[in-house]
Amino acid sequence: MAPPSPEVALAISSQKALYGIYADTKQWEKWANNIALPDARYIYVSTDGKPLALGSKLTVFDTSKSCAAFFAGFFSQLQTLHNLGPGTFDQVAPDEVHSIFSVEDQLYHKYLGTWMALRGGGFYYETWKLVDGTWYISELRFERAYQKMTLLFKLFFIFFFITGISPY
Repeated sequence: MAPPSPEVALAISSQKALYGIYADTKQWEKWANNIALPDARYIYVSTDGKPLALGSKLTVFDTSKSCAAFFAGFFSQLQTLHNLGPGTFDQVAPDEVHSIFSVEDQLYHKYLGTWMALRGGGFYYETWKLVDGTWYISELRFERAYQKMTLLFKLFFIFFFITGISPY
């Protein structure tokens, strides 16, 4: 195992930047098709080490399209920003790289603003695969390190958890 070439690290970093840009600008088709393999596996973990539950849905996905469809609905009334840190890289095969990226994310309700807000941070642990000259996410595990949310956001989550209704 060794660090990849600077060109590989830059290509993966550019793809990772698009992950945040496409999510924050609500370009979900590009998010699903341009940065991850169709069968990419995603898991988002809470600060307690368990898969994050949003309403009755655990954030574990077996395809990039199912992940994009869920977050398209969940983020539809939210303004978001993902601030990604520089990544660390380990090339484990000519066509496979493991990476870790830090992130701070902010979510504000489109109409309620700071009354309904969440701020958090954590780390993305990822496997990238080279396919036809482009690097794609094949596995992503997000581990939240901290999270702070307003009371209204907490009540929003509690309501959907208790009722089992999807939040979108």
